[in-house]
Amino acid sequence: MKYPALAYHKISDQWELSFTMLYPRQFERQMRYLAEKGYRGRSLKEYMSAHSEHDFILTFDDAYESVFCNARPILNELGFHASVFVPTNYIGKENTWDFTPGNIRSKHMDRVQLKTLHDEGWEVASHGERHHAMISLGKQKAAEEMLRSKQILETLTGDKVESFCFPFGAYNMEMVRLAQDAGYKHLLGFSEASRYGVISRSPVYRVVDNRFSVLRKIRMRPLGICLETCKASAFHAFSLLTRMKQRLSDKRSR
Repeated sequence: MKYPALAYHKISDQWELSFTMLYPRQFERQMRYLAEKGYRGRSLKEYMSAHSEHDFILTFDDAYESVFCNARPILNELGFHASVFVPTNYIGKENTWDFTPGNIRSKHMDRVQLKTLHDEGWEVASHGERHHAMISLGKQKAAEEMLRSKQILETLTGDKVESFCFPFGAYNMEMVRLAQDAGYKHLLGFSEASRYGVISRSPVYRVVDNRFSVLRKIRMRPLGICLETCKASAFHAFSLLTRMKQRLSDKRSR
């Protein structure tokens, strides 16, 4: 299922060896350019409820504090909303789950920041508890993570949580059914081809993307889709380093 959906992660001036981190000035140029072209960023929940031709889905994985500090002001100015996907075990903590060269850490949003975003019209939704690939957890643990993370965020926001984003874009039919059983209406993957009704997205990378390529991603014309899909597949492969780190950590903790 293909929708005009963008996936961002960190929006920060902190230097690190990361493809998914954007500098605030890069992000601002992209958003202002889309606004000038008549496009409007919407949360997944908003978009699925009702949308116009020039609306697009704007998402941030992992709920980094840098999004609150650096992306939120420009989006509020433009009247854009977004969905932020939260790994609930790391609310207010650092991203020790991630593989980061040089061991450079970034903080996730705390409860007050997440509640503020919700009250400003953003969607606060689930990314599981520990940012593990659901398919690596097994049926019971995956179901527990999906349900517990949903309950935590609903208590935090006072609102229903209807969207779930599969960490690393890794899912299968069984995981989709578990998410639906937990009460999620909208399911998101990453750059992979959509299956089982899961919505795929176009990730935005620091080193290869600019305001023109971001416009290509949401216009979804055939040639542009082909180009952006090839780019996304190549860069998304680096997420395997984090998954390998997590497997090693899990083995040591047993």
